[in-house]
Amino acid sequence: MSLIKTAGLALIALGPGLAVADETLTVAGHEIVISGEVMEAQTLTVDGVVVQKNGLIFLDPDLQDLGGLTVVTGAAGAGGNACNAAPFVIALPEGAAAEFDGPIDSCAYLLPVVEAETLVFKSDPLPGYPGEIWIWTPGKSFAPGAAVSFTASKGWEDFDSLAEAHPADALAIAPVLEALEAGLGADYPAFAERISDLGSGDLTTEGYLGQACLKATCDADWALLYLARDSQQVFAAWQSTGETEPHLWPADRALWRVEALAALPVPATE
Repeated sequence: MSLIKTAGLALIALGPGLAVADETLTVAGHEIVISGEVMEAQTLTVDGVVVQKNGLIFLDPDLQDLGGLTVVTGAAGAGGNACNAAPFVIALPEGAAAEFDGPIDSCAYLLPVVEAETLVFKSDPLPGYPGEIWIWTPGKSFAPGAAVSFTASKGWEDFDSLAEAHPADALAIAPVLEALEAGLGADYPAFAERISDLGSGDLTTEGYLGQACLKATCDADWALLYLARDSQQVFAAWQSTGETEPHLWPADRALWRVEALAALPVPATE
């Protein structure tokens, strides 16, 4: 969700952490005001009515046109990395009262697209989290759509696409996903949840290394993925809250590549 309005619209914010107090935007005869300091207490007012109070309030740069109805989209949230700001909609009919809906009850990173005379908000499916769909229809508010499962459509020939890629992207390589699902069995969902959250990865001298963790409990709930380029071997490690030792796959450290072993967290000492 962008913080900056396009040309022709009033500037609502200058960038992350740089809110402008009491900026006013007029669209289709309606007045929209965002006031307050970012990460503290921002207020969204439409035609003099307060419709949202939150730590962060963003407006998207593009107006949406649904069969002649002007719609402004945006997002609001408490801030921080625990949860993405959630989308909302402001419908602005000319000569009639504005309509505010949202924010959606979701932490997914949702982006809007116009389909017929509805707005469809979609998030990308991840190994540990199905993609979400929310449909906004004028006069009917938001309704959840069917979840979209994660699928893998790439092959080992796409290995170089993992440069600076999040480890969840590595599971889009079908042989990697198949190996993990088969090898981890009942433990796969726990690994997939952790490897899909806050993290990063990149190509290494001999392969690919990615690491991620659950945002709220990062030190206790983490996962690691290593792919060997030459042998096309897959190595995975993860740990959950309350556990003293990580899970390894393969379980025998003697089978692990040196580069992969070196990336494992150092065990805590007494």
